[in-house]
Amino acid sequence: MCQPKIEYVPVKPVVPAQLLEPTPISNRQPVTYRDLAILATEHLNSAQQANADKAAIKEILSEQ
Repeated sequence: MCQPKIEYVPVKPVVPAQLLEPTPISNRQPVTYRDLAILATEHLNSAQQANADKAAIKEILSEQ
């Protein structure tokens, strides 16, 4: 009886290009305290987006 040959083929996970794009950072030049608060909020949003992208990539890679 012949045994079928088992061939393992590695599957490369597909990470959407949008997750690999750089997260935009504001180039706002604060002049007032209000501007500074807005800049801080923009930087916080950028950090949160970068972390969300990392989490999504981690999820994709852990599915393998």
